[in-house]
Amino acid sequence: MFERKGYNPKDLSKVKEYKEFVQVTGDLLSYAISHEVPEKMREYLEKDAFIFSGLRTHAQLTEARSLLTDNNGNIRSYNEFEQDILKLNEKYNTFYLEAEYQFAVSSSQSAANWADLQDNTERYWLQYRTAGDERVRASHAQLNNTTLPKDDPFWFSYYPPNGWRCRCVAVEVLAVDYKLSDSKKAIAIGEKATTHINSDNKNTLEIFRFNPGMENKMFPPNNAYTKVVGAKTATKNLSYAA
Repeated sequence: MFERKGYNPKDLSKVKEYKEFVQVTGDLLSYAISHEVPEKMREYLEKDAFIFSGLRTHAQLTEARSLLTDNNGNIRSYNEFEQDILKLNEKYNTFYLEAEYQFAVSSSQSAANWADLQDNTERYWLQYRTAGDERVRASHAQLNNTTLPKDDPFWFSYYPPNGWRCRCVAVEVLAVDYKLSDSKKAIAIGEKATTHINSDNKNTLEIFRFNPGMENKMFPPNNAYTKVVGAKTATKNLSYAA
């Protein structure tokens, strides 16, 4: 980037180093996919991991581009630029990537479980369960033991995971052994659990209201990376290879 004196979203599909960065990150995230995932679903999840990798790479390069110049618009020295890039790299490829990889593991396992669910919604229900320890978020704890049929609207939006590092799961249970939960109350609790209004008055947790198994998606379709300017241009020409 320093040699090119900038970054354009179209570079993501043209510059060898950028393309390799996308592929390596996509391969890492794909490694999180459980072997239990059906072949067709695996193809969808691997493609989603690749697209997500392209989006996150674009976001990182866009942020890196802003570090090229000083407040007067002049190109900074390489040493100054490098020091800031190292910090940026730690943010994206240590802190963010760890959370994203953990989410990929949970999400792909949830997708596999969804594919194996029984269609007999009178005999089998789904039950929401937390990890049951002190690390469980209070908002997620309120969803613990929520028991509803597979086709209940609750599962369309609040099938786990419901956030970064969420360890909640949904398990299949015999309907005869449990009491049915109130769907409307469960949805209200799920909505609260996925709501956090930031300083810009935007709900940063709303993106997690999706079902990986139903949508064949590893990551939230409307994640923060999709909102970076030029995201569509950056990824539309990427060549995906399974």
